[in-house]
Amino acid sequence: MNEPLILVVEDDPVQRRLIRENLESRGYPVIEASSSRDAREAVISQPVDVAVVDYKLGDETGTEVIRDILAVNPLVTPIMVTAYGNIERAVEALRAGAYDYIVKPIDLEKFLIVLERATERQKLRKEISLLQERLAEKLSARNFVFASPLMEDVAHLVVKAARSEATVLITGETGTGKDLLARMIHQASSRKNGPYIALNVTSLPETLIEAELFGAEKGAFTGAHERKIGKFEAAAGGTVLLDEIGDLAPEAQVKLLRFLQDREFYRLGSNRPLRADVRVIAATNRDLDALRKQGTFRDDLFYRLNVIPIAVPPLRRRKEDIPLLVDFFLKTYAAREGKKIQGITREALGLLVHHAFPGNVRELENVIERAVVFAERDVLGVSDLPVFFAENAGPDPAGEADTLTDKVRRLEVQEIRLALRESGGVKSRAARSLGITERMLAYKMKTYGLAAEVRTGRGAGRS
Repeated sequence: MNEPLILVVEDDPVQRRLIRENLESRGYPVIEASSSRDAREAVISQPVDVAVVDYKLGDETGTEVIRDILAVNPLVTPIMVTAYGNIERAVEALRAGAYDYIVKPIDLEKFLIVLERATERQKLRKEISLLQERLAEKLSARNFVFASPLMEDVAHLVVKAARSEATVLITGETGTGKDLLARMIHQASSRKNGPYIALNVTSLPETLIEAELFGAEKGAFTGAHERKIGKFEAAAGGTVLLDEIGDLAPEAQVKLLRFLQDREFYRLGSNRPLRADVRVIAATNRDLDALRKQGTFRDDLFYRLNVIPIAVPPLRRRKEDIPLLVDFFLKTYAAREGKKIQGITREALGLLVHHAFPGNVRELENVIERAVVFAERDVLGVSDLPVFFAENAGPDPAGEADTLTDKVRRLEVQEIRLALRESGGVKSRAARSLGITERMLAYKMKTYGLAAEVRTGRGAGRS
């Protein structure tokens, strides 16, 4: 059975039967529950994909039921049904983990559209989970730990890219994990049994780039004492990552474009054309579109590379991922060092969450590794972090009245207000600058009460 299994949680038997019959008439397999207990047992005993949960369930609320369901299986995608179409209930449902909500009386066609989107999301989340499990042993799922919607979007793109043979362009600041994503795409693709070869363009002199990519015949240049096999030829049947592609010399850009167009190339010093079946992934921390407009990067090469673009957000844009990453790195390095470190204090974690991390995940990893190496207690504290973390912190960064959730909320509000101000209140432009979808921005604005500010002009900086 290919259709997702739907769990309908509704205490009114008439409404429950109506929803079930409508869904079954569209080919969906459906099971029922009338309470939180029944829903929990259903999720434990059966492979539920989507849970349609009514807001009013006797003495319980659908929000509580959603939390129970996700505690049992976090991969279930919940949809809230409510007879009260106010934003407070909608926000409450989304905060509890609901994917979306619908209002009674149910418009079946709109409901089916929401359900279709939810099932597609569910399929992608399952694939991401399988991908993480598959890579756990090979790559230790290194750095691919996240809770943020931004990184969930990235993970979805990784899954889609792995299904394809198209060229991928991964952009992001230094330390965001671009090489990791390239390896994940390769390992999850049909080329996983072929070679994976990474070449950092900036690590070689300009005169040697072409020989590294395409190879060279004996005597093709000074020092070429024997035939050299290039990266494309060596990676036949696999994947080549061209890191820091924005620094590729103009002449090499022309030859790379030719290769991407027909997979044909020439070794230096040879007139005999060669072919290589290889998938190309490019990565850069530079703005290729800006370089293209400046004339230092070829338009046609940019468009050839940018078939599947994946923009990795900096860590400062996804603060909610920091606690998970800290926990992952702490366990990793504690095991390596043979130390029984149980966790990190609230104050130390607060300092980490407040830090801008210009070096991104790589910087955070280095900080935790250093802290574990020098730690003398079973819990990391402020004294285990570099001194500048405490020196650069504001007053009482982890005070008792200021929880981690409060801090993340405050940081998000600041970033959203700034993006709205810089975009003149245009939400689509603000969402792009934040690296999130316009729908996610609208949700966050409602959650944080910023919608009214935009209407009155405060969030956009208008008079």
